[in-house]
Amino acid sequence: MIISNIAFGELERGRDKGRSAANGLAALIDTGHVTVVDLPPAAEDVYLSLVAGRANQTLDDGEAATLALALDLGATALIDERKAIGIAATRFPTLNVATTTDLLLSDRIRSVLTPADLSDALFATLAEARMRVPDHLLDEVCACLGPDKTLLCPSLPARVRSAQKSDF
Repeated sequence: MIISNIAFGELERGRDKGRSAANGLAALIDTGHVTVVDLPPAAEDVYLSLVAGRANQTLDDGEAATLALALDLGATALIDERKAIGIAATRFPTLNVATTTDLLLSDRIRSVLTPADLSDALFATLAEARMRVPDHLLDEVCACLGPDKTLLCPSLPARVRSAQKSDF
């Protein structure tokens, strides 16, 4: 996996706000599972087009760099932010976009994690990184988490957490 230095820098700055996503990513970088790269010159025009303009049509630096890099490399962009996913679908309809949830629930990840480890990984991304879960994956995520952990995830929709309470 590859991340742009721009996106990684944005995650690093999140530490000042109490966010811990950079910690988990740093561990993956240290073990060689993720590589940090500079944005290639060929991707700069796309990047600039995504950060400059009207607010409703632009993205933060990290999301813009992720989309530009994925387009340049012909890779899948890993994006959780709803606005970025929408802009990607509109402007780059052939670009493959996946979410962190898609990655964690993939067969590849499930083949190396125990169900308990998968539950812990999902919980950490929901509780600490405040990952957003696409609607079509909510049931699967809740099944992996179990009712106790689901109740403790403020980033899950209230209706989902409420349904867990009624199951007790």
